[in-house]
Amino acid sequence: LSFNSLCICIRLSLTYKILCVSGVSESVLITQWPRYISSLPGSPAEIQCYQNDTDHSYTYWYRKPRGKGLELMVVVVANLPQFQDGFKSGFKTAAAGKLLNLTISSIEEKDEAVYFCATSLHGAVANLRTVTKT
Repeated sequence: LSFNSLCICIRLSLTYKILCVSGVSESVLITQWPRYISSLPGSPAEIQCYQNDTDHSYTYWYRKPRGKGLELMVVVVANLPQFQDGFKSGFKTAAAGKLLNLTISSIEEKDEAVYFCATSLHGAVANLRTVTKT
């Protein structure tokens, strides 16, 4: 199983939001941008993800809120998004070839998290579930 990811961090305060990107990638190049975004609460935010391997037909968006486990937001197969419970409104994706974006329509406090874009050749990663340590 080949799995590659990059992440974006959304930092929220009462007056503005900051998104920051850091990343890890193996064998398939994944580029995610912008590195930082700042906006007022209620504003939209768009994150871009590019992967250079056309054989990777599965794309995933995850987020990891502070103090919580990793959350699978959406699986995109053949440009068709399958949003998970809790992410079916307020989020959308669009794809053009190897470029995929995630749009948060109106940033709220609950959106403060590290966001990950990932790709996979097969769909096995879609079966992962969030696990939290208590």
